[in-house]
Amino acid sequence: MINKLLEALDDDQRAAVTAPLGNILCIANAGSGKTRVLVHRIAYWILQGEAEDSFMMLTFTNKAANEMMERIQKLLGKDSVKILGGTFHSVAVRLLRKYGGAVGLTGKFQILDSADAAGLMNVSREKLCADHGIEKSLLPTKEDLTRAYSYCRNCCISLEQYNEQKKEFTPDFLQQLEAELYPDYEARKHNMNALDFDDLLLYFNKLLDHPGILDIIHDLYPHVFVDEYQDINALQDRIIHKLTGEGCSLTAVGDEAQCIYGFRGSDMNFILQFRNAYKDVQVFPIRNNYRSTEGVVDLALSIINQSPCYRGNRKVMLSTFNNGKRPQLAVADNDQTMAYSICREIQLAHQRGTPYSDIAILFRTGFLARAVEAELAARGIPVAMGCGISFYERAHIRTILSYLKFMDNPRNEIAFWELFETVDGIGPKTAKKLFQTFTDNGCDLDALAKIKVPKKAWSGMSSIQFVLQHGRRLPYTAEQLDFFVDNYYKYAARRMFPGDFEKRMKDVAILRDTAVHFPNLDELLENLALSGIEESAGGDKVTITTVHKAKGLEWETVFLPYVNKCIYPHSKSEDVEEERRLLYVAVTRAKRRLNLIWAQSSNFFVYPDGEPSPFVPW
Repeated sequence: MINKLLEALDDDQRAAVTAPLGNILCIANAGSGKTRVLVHRIAYWILQGEAEDSFMMLTFTNKAANEMMERIQKLLGKDSVKILGGTFHSVAVRLLRKYGGAVGLTGKFQILDSADAAGLMNVSREKLCADHGIEKSLLPTKEDLTRAYSYCRNCCISLEQYNEQKKEFTPDFLQQLEAELYPDYEARKHNMNALDFDDLLLYFNKLLDHPGILDIIHDLYPHVFVDEYQDINALQDRIIHKLTGEGCSLTAVGDEAQCIYGFRGSDMNFILQFRNAYKDVQVFPIRNNYRSTEGVVDLALSIINQSPCYRGNRKVMLSTFNNGKRPQLAVADNDQTMAYSICREIQLAHQRGTPYSDIAILFRTGFLARAVEAELAARGIPVAMGCGISFYERAHIRTILSYLKFMDNPRNEIAFWELFETVDGIGPKTAKKLFQTFTDNGCDLDALAKIKVPKKAWSGMSSIQFVLQHGRRLPYTAEQLDFFVDNYYKYAARRMFPGDFEKRMKDVAILRDTAVHFPNLDELLENLALSGIEESAGGDKVTITTVHKAKGLEWETVFLPYVNKCIYPHSKSEDVEEERRLLYVAVTRAKRRLNLIWAQSSNFFVYPDGEPSPFVPW
């Protein structure tokens, strides 16, 4: 079985897979079989006698984690394996559910998704405005405040250090953030017994500072594997160091040329300094590219090897496909001619037999897609948007999730407000009063009847109190969801979404189909919080998405519009070399056909920015 496993590998891959269990780094080029190396290495050492449950596998997306687990199972000929594998956040949750009491957590904590966290941050923002008589429009948005706080926590830096880098806040406001706004946000989470995504990693890191727990984890999981190592941030780096103590091994797989998430804390230096950070490191280059034609690979190399990082040590990537069209480098007069050209090429490709699902249009930023999206719609070409609002963030879905979150945790402030604001006649102010009365009375629903609400809201209040009081008596998640939809939501949704009620109810049916697989409400909510943002489009549709979201994906045909001087590198970027890496990632998503277009003029930028990107050898 081992021989068969190794036969599927090239020389580079085989050397990495069979290397002794120790600290190794695989520098895996785009399309080189990075996942193949990781899963084969785990399977190889299990076949050599290492216990399945001695491996911990960390990655960045649920899709990648699920794919790797399935491939390991297939290699071992098993229906399941005992590996602890998943995203950093999902593995953190599993360990915190089990050992979190050591760092002051209860097993029942609820996880806030990104929309919940931003909503709660807005509550703290509004409180700061009310306390100091500040006009809301003068403050940063809830998204900006959440992003800044998250960046500090993941990079392990103070707000002062952040502001020295970004220059976003005045000294007075910085002091208010530190003394009032962010502490209020933390207090509200504590009162809700809830953790946001950053908390999961912070508590994971804190858990590993507990000597007794750390020893247990080292004993249980002596072999740690980390995928996409170039994307780790300072907090994740600390976690990995603690996980890989004396007697443990670390296998890291990544590519420094694909580090493109600096805006959320990823730091390429961690992969570059790997040799110095760990003892007795072996480095294995994985050079062959099994995805793209020679022309695509050559263009990618011509872009990335301009970087000072590769001066005197050029990146090597070898294509295994010599056929296929060379990349097309074109110019468009304006937005409309670019959109027309792209859509015409898509129609011709489809007529030649290329499925729409094999075609992607990748944009540096989502708003650049408007002209192309409009032209696709005009031609009746089906589109899957990968840069819009995800399924679980849609308003009608969030309402149902708010109901379920409230049923699971009545102290969830955001869920309460979002739920009660669906009552006709109740706005944000009344919802806040209702929640205050509710919590002041020990979360007793009957206390809500004591608050005077507009006459218009009487019927809705009666209905929502009924479903809350009786829904919690139902044993299964799907039954609770059905009870809420049948006895309240259908009527509210007809009023809130009169134009497309039927379409939204089809979405509700999709959510219901998911809920059936999770009898326990807390399991469903945890699953959605950790994986709900990764939505698969499905169907024969052209994909429109951003380059950041396209990383890890591939298509037969890729269009890269607006490869302009002010877009690559983006005029607002602080890191030109990360912008170069971003274009490298975009180019290497293409398998057979690649089309790069720059615009001489555009509604999105002004002359003289209508020039081609300096990254591309036009």
